[in-house]
Amino acid sequence: MTATLRGPLARPFWTVLGLIAAVGLGARIAYILLIARGIPVQGDALTFHLLANYLADGHGFISPQTYAFQGIVQPTAEHPPLYPLVLSAVSWLGGTGETVQRLASAVMGTGTVFVVGLLGRRVAGERVGLVAAAAAAVYPILIVTDGTLESESLYGLVIALTLLSAYWLHDRPSLRSAALLGALTALSALVRAEASLLLVFLVLPLAWRAGGRALRGRRLAAAVVAFFLVLSPWLIRTWIVFDQPVWISTNSGSLIGGSNCPDTYHGDLLGLWRFQCLKPVKGNEVHKAAAWRRQGIDYARDNAGRLPVVVAARVGRIWDFYRPNQNAAYESFEGRDVRTEQIGTAVYYALLAFAIAGAVLLRRRRAPLWILLSTPLLVTVSGALGYGITRLRMAAEISIVVLAAVAIVALLEWLALAIPSSSETLEAQA
Repeated sequence: MTATLRGPLARPFWTVLGLIAAVGLGARIAYILLIARGIPVQGDALTFHLLANYLADGHGFISPQTYAFQGIVQPTAEHPPLYPLVLSAVSWLGGTGETVQRLASAVMGTGTVFVVGLLGRRVAGERVGLVAAAAAAVYPILIVTDGTLESESLYGLVIALTLLSAYWLHDRPSLRSAALLGALTALSALVRAEASLLLVFLVLPLAWRAGGRALRGRRLAAAVVAFFLVLSPWLIRTWIVFDQPVWISTNSGSLIGGSNCPDTYHGDLLGLWRFQCLKPVKGNEVHKAAAWRRQGIDYARDNAGRLPVVVAARVGRIWDFYRPNQNAAYESFEGRDVRTEQIGTAVYYALLAFAIAGAVLLRRRRAPLWILLSTPLLVTVSGALGYGITRLRMAAEISIVVLAAVAIVALLEWLALAIPSSSETLEAQA
């Protein structure tokens, strides 16, 4: 028997979802105007801010700091292109300031809230969809993310769309749904390169298993072709510019070099990334990336006995089970408010507990659980190979919120049934 909830949940789904999204937007605007606008833009956030403005001015994808501080034009593929490209539309319309661009990221995050509601509805019904959207709207970790000029604000949106399209492929397996999933996965990779692992973790297994065997091969082909078609303009551009192939971005080299060095294998920075570990290298971005990658791999090989401890620390950090307060302080360099992130971490622990319960419930209902578990797997693997901080958990946050909503709704329904039963018992005894 399913309990009928009264109040806001009785209203039409779309109306309530729209109101929840509006609340989410209001929370993000308040955070930006009251807290974030006083935080300096630096690190990757400064890179995205400058690059968006230079793109709007017609300079193309050039190294923004090199141009801003030295006046030298150098092509770049340091970061995937989609977030600065979207942000450049705001710059082109005149929104070149940091606060305006933060507000644009808040709009992207509001889109995430809305799509999370649709994803939750597909997973376990309208109640779950609305609770998931409400959680995403007020979850401090997501609010902080959307108030920072980092690519994760757009990443959350495309990841949510990717998971939603995965359910469409599961429900209605066809060449069209397989191609859509492949294309959205590629868009996710054009925001954060590690999302390309979803081709292996999610797209190919789902295209293979969904539906009958007759079109299995064609579904796989449709998904893979769509994936590479979406990536091809950027891959071709980087190959032409650097005269050699580049897989989405060059920062994998600095990632490996900066996370495999004495400072990150021992002491307080265990499992983190450190810029100071990167030795000065001459050449363009590709040459530097290759040298730093080789440096990091050589160090990891020479210190292989230390790797289990380092990998455990990386994974512990990305899931905030190892030195979470230090993680929050570390991320303050990238424009995230420490106190808000610490509050968000406390909320995260509660959501994670509910999410685990939600996963158990979906498993018992024989629901397609693997789709939602693909992003935690992605986050764990990428963290183990690179380094771990809270913002790199963004892809998994979408699944956590939805899974938590499943358990929260189940708890509310149980309470709705239990409370009237208790009242009836007391009346009978009276």
